[in-house]
Amino acid sequence: MGNGAGSAKANAVPSGDANALTSNTPFNQKEIQVLMKRYSAYDSSYKGEEGITLADCLTMSEFTGNKFAASILEAHLDEGTQRIHPKTFFSVLSLLSSKTPAEVKKNYLFQLVDVYEMGLLTHDEMFRVYKLLFGSAITDDHILDLTYRALQHPDLNRPGEISQDEFFRMVPDNEITARLTVDFLLGKT
Repeated sequence: MGNGAGSAKANAVPSGDANALTSNTPFNQKEIQVLMKRYSAYDSSYKGEEGITLADCLTMSEFTGNKFAASILEAHLDEGTQRIHPKTFFSVLSLLSSKTPAEVKKNYLFQLVDVYEMGLLTHDEMFRVYKLLFGSAITDDHILDLTYRALQHPDLNRPGEISQDEFFRMVPDNEITARLTVDFLLGKT
């Protein structure tokens, strides 16, 4: 079977899956086909059963240079295989799409850094937020200072804790959109 039929199946999204993706993502069917073809360049297994490693995902040009890409992709790795599979790939691309509202992105970022799942961000989580935002551009001492100032902000209900609502108010829509938007090149759709 050297005619490439297997790879054609890997590139195609079955119509039922494409319909589900169309209703659950900001992408139309043509965009889904283009994105699936892109996915299949990294995982040519039938229906994406093998998955894509985190390292391979991060080589995609759209993800390079995005400070949040590694953390977001890592949070979506399959626990058993430590790989990204098609539905997860589309979930990540949906979150990062410019068509996704800032509120959804803020909610995701809050959940990503709320490691204790208390609905509050404390010192460790805020340090992580700033570390994600600034990386090695500023020193850890500067990040500690920013963390302290954020946790002592006069508008907080309880100093030392930032609730989800407070976090939403603190993070401007344009900032979250700029940092959590990665649009894949889809060509003409």
